[in-house]
Amino acid sequence: ERRGSLKELLQPSYRGRAIMLIVFNLFQACGYYGFASWVPTLLISQGVAVTTSLGYTFLIALAAPFGPLLGLFFTERVERKWIIVAASLAIAGVGLVFAAQRAMTGILACGVALTLANNILSFTYHGYQPELFPTRIRAAAVGFVYSFSRLANVGSSFIIAALLLHFGAPGVFVFIAGCMGVVALVIGGFGPATRGRALEEISR
Repeated sequence: ERRGSLKELLQPSYRGRAIMLIVFNLFQACGYYGFASWVPTLLISQGVAVTTSLGYTFLIALAAPFGPLLGLFFTERVERKWIIVAASLAIAGVGLVFAAQRAMTGILACGVALTLANNILSFTYHGYQPELFPTRIRAAAVGFVYSFSRLANVGSSFIIAALLLHFGAPGVFVFIAGCMGVVALVIGGFGPATRGRALEEISR
């Protein structure tokens, strides 16, 4: 049955969506975890003391629950694909600003903004992906495309380490911005609209 689900996923009806989401997951994972997993190291590379960077990281992490809470006010009012696009562009833009910060206020402000945008992106795409496939293959399809984000997370760790070594935090944030630019382009250009449409209609 699982093999049949994947076979149907690769048929012309759903192959384009699967490819779109594979590309999306590869790049969103690089961008999302590029910041979330490397905050202390990035701060240290910018000259922040180890103990101070851990304190900043703790304060930045406190913002994480508020991203989904903010989503309560707009997630059903705004088309989800455009929320993903806006969050991706926000991560790209704020990340580039973050790379230039040295003062505590700037670091915390940009860190909190990045954390909010990351979490808005995360909860939105986790709701968006399942909407694109019919019930009979939904679980298999989402599991398949999402598995590429796990692969990307492994590979991006080596890329980010190399960028940090040779180009410092600015190089890492340029990489993150580039990844999020691809995310915005892929979802904005090829992602189907889902708001106000029945699942049966979306998945045709």
